[in-house]
Amino acid sequence: MNDLYERFSENALMQKQALFANIFILGNRIQTAYEKEQGELTMKQWLMLALLGVCPKPHTLTNVGVHLGCSRQNTKQLAMALSKKGYIRLVLGAQNSVHIELTEKVGEHEREMGERYAQVLHLLFSDFSEEELSQFYQLFNKLHTGVERIEKGANP
Repeated sequence: MNDLYERFSENALMQKQALFANIFILGNRIQTAYEKEQGELTMKQWLMLALLGVCPKPHTLTNVGVHLGCSRQNTKQLAMALSKKGYIRLVLGAQNSVHIELTEKVGEHEREMGERYAQVLHLLFSDFSEEELSQFYQLFNKLHTGVERIEKGANP
C-alpha cells in the first residue's frame, strides 16, 4: 500500500483523489473486520445504536437518518432489522412520526461487547499520539464541512 501512497503524493489533486478513494476503502475494510468480529449486528446497525445513545431527541426516523447520513427509507430498514432483533422499539408519535426507543438489550450488548470495542479502537488508533489524534479529529470535522457543501450543491 505504501507504493500507492508514494505514487499519489506528487501533487495536491492526486492526493485528494487518493484520500477520496481511501475513505471508501477504509470504510469497507473497517466494516468487514467489524462484521467478522461481531455476528449479530451489522456495522450500520451498530452505528445506529451508538448514535441513538448520543444524538439529540426526538429520535424519529427522519432525525436519526440525518445523523446517519442516509435516507429515511434506509433508516427505516435499519430500524426494522434492529426491532426484529429486540434492540429497539418503534413507537408511533405525533403526526404519524415514528420514534425509536432503545431496549434493555442495548445495555446487555454494551456490557458484553464494550471491552472488545475498546480494544478495537485501541488497535485502530494506537499509532497516533494524543496530538495527532486531536489534529485528525479537527481535520475530519473539516471534511464534514466539505461534505455539507456538496450536499447543499455549492460549486467549488
